[in-house]
Amino acid sequence: MQKDPLRLFLFIVLISVFSAAVCPAQTPWAILDAPPTGVAPPGEVLRPGHLGREIGNVELMIHFYHDLLGMGLLGPRSAPRPFGSKDTNPALLEFVQMGQGVPNPMDARNRAVILSIPGTSISGGMDMAVEAIEIKNIESRPYRPAMSDPGASYLKLYVRELDKILGILKDELVPVITAGGEPVTLTDYPGIEGKVRAVFVRDPDGYPVALMEVTPSPASTAPAESNILGARVSMVADDLETTCRWFQNLVGPDLQFWASSEYIGDKTYVDWTGTSGRFRMAMALIPGSPVMMEFIEYKDHLKNFVRPHIQDPGTAHILFMSKDVDIVMPRIKAAGLHTLSATDAPVFIGPTTRSFFVPNPDGFWAEFMDHGVKKKP
Repeated sequence: MQKDPLRLFLFIVLISVFSAAVCPAQTPWAILDAPPTGVAPPGEVLRPGHLGREIGNVELMIHFYHDLLGMGLLGPRSAPRPFGSKDTNPALLEFVQMGQGVPNPMDARNRAVILSIPGTSISGGMDMAVEAIEIKNIESRPYRPAMSDPGASYLKLYVRELDKILGILKDELVPVITAGGEPVTLTDYPGIEGKVRAVFVRDPDGYPVALMEVTPSPASTAPAESNILGARVSMVADDLETTCRWFQNLVGPDLQFWASSEYIGDKTYVDWTGTSGRFRMAMALIPGSPVMMEFIEYKDHLKNFVRPHIQDPGTAHILFMSKDVDIVMPRIKAAGLHTLSATDAPVFIGPTTRSFFVPNPDGFWAEFMDHGVKKKP
């Protein structure tokens, strides 16, 4: 019997619609043909807020990042920085609520310092910062993963005069990671034009910090007198695609990735990082900024890696200043994730400022914050 062409056509259309409903097309997580450069316009995320660091001692952080490296400092250098609690410092209540693996998280005492990074904003205002948070009075353990372990992260700073700043750090007996204790020349670095000389050092908590001198100097909104010109934030993944999709799903479509097509094995990188092994990378500019996020997966890495608690010194997180965190919350729920608060919801840390944290699969953390969207009841 000959089939009715119209009925056959309608059948094919119905099958196509059903297939699209149950198997929606996946948005490619790496759509860029080359590493992004310049700045990314703001979107649902307005700008990067800070690289948050749980630390051992606020005063040591100020000395390293402000006195030695030249970052900005919120408040006078000589200002007292006493510990607060849930009663005396409600602005950090979200950290009190989030103490993990302890029976007494509300007993935590905490203090923090904000160290701004020149050259990390689009127009020279509202620079990204390092937020160094010292948490006491609850149990914690130092978190110091190998640089190839998932969950590890590092800060990379562009500097004008590498030799000058490295000399200052060596005089202070700052540990140098790079082989031989001297800068190496990177022959090819994704997303950077020009010659790159670089060295890795450790801050007082042992956290890796890269200093990178690029010739010719990259465009920057940093003041002319600043030796720091900008920054990148790197984090190590167990599975590159899983981690990049995780961030992309939460941040939204404005976070656009480039990824290397194969594993890289370069002796210069081994000397620079003090870490052997082949790796691959992905990169995306944080919306509203020139700040690059780098994601790195080592081919042969530790699979039984340690995931830290939020209060452990050495733990890190990235803050995304958002247009409205209520846009992000449905994505959190859809992914089966939970925020690190008693209510599993955004927390008011000020009259009109809300924030929440969520852990990624590698033991790194993302924070989303908005300001002026809602008022505290």
